[in-house]
Amino acid sequence: AGAPLRAARAAEPRIGRRIGRFFDEYDIVLAPTTATPPPRIEAIDGISNADTDRVITEHCPYTWPWNVLGWPSVNVPAGFTAGGLPIGLQLMGHESSEPLLVSVAAQLENVLQWHRKRPDPWWTQVSETP
Repeated sequence: AGAPLRAARAAEPRIGRRIGRFFDEYDIVLAPTTATPPPRIEAIDGISNADTDRVITEHCPYTWPWNVLGWPSVNVPAGFTAGGLPIGLQLMGHESSEPLLVSVAAQLENVLQWHRKRPDPWWTQVSETP
């Protein structure tokens, strides 16, 4: 992990400058938290750490640049899939934008009243077979 980590850390300033230009015109990036609904948990049972990382990266392509940069983001509820799984949106900002992100998330929570919305319990959706 030494050489890849050193290479990734060396690339951070360049990546930060490239992505950071976006914030010359905009305050926040709004993106889906995942590109697809989450895989079933058994889809990653027994696979290697590298394969698990690949699955996560494939499902979360919008969030990894922020993970690499260490810039702040906040996940906010955005409803449910037809199967009752939660859907999230990511509010992402430049370095040191935590106050803005938390403020926007709090405003959304106040307007959308997330605490009042719940999916049907998964165990009520399972049909019994005789």
